[in-house]
Amino acid sequence: MALNDIVRSAVAIAEKVTSSLLAPVSVAAWIGDDAYDVPQFAQPVVHQAIVEQKAAAVRTLTGEQVMTRVQVTFLHPIVPNGALDRVEPIDPRDRIVLPDGTTGAIILTEGMVNPTTGGPYLLQVSIS
Repeated sequence: MALNDIVRSAVAIAEKVTSSLLAPVSVAAWIGDDAYDVPQFAQPVVHQAIVEQKAAAVRTLTGEQVMTRVQVTFLHPIVPNGALDRVEPIDPRDRIVLPDGTTGAIILTEGMVNPTTGGPYLLQVSIS
């Protein structure tokens, strides 16, 4: 069995074991800005995810240190939106609405890439 298969199996087991912890999270994909630079979004899609209140200081790609308050872990693939100039599968301009109705800026996305699919095995999103 290849390591790729082991990781994929481990994520599938994690999703089954944590099923009682999964909460609905709405993701509205950013699809561009209108003529007035107002962000436009696709229809929200509800995903089941682990939502942790987790305050942490993280460094952004620009080197700025930012505090995050929530980490959302998606244990299943998120289908890429396909709009131009997006970072897939979660773009920093997307809007994620948590189970309590709050939202925040997407600060960081992390996930080990599955070489078979090109997407992450699981995706962790840190929100301020």
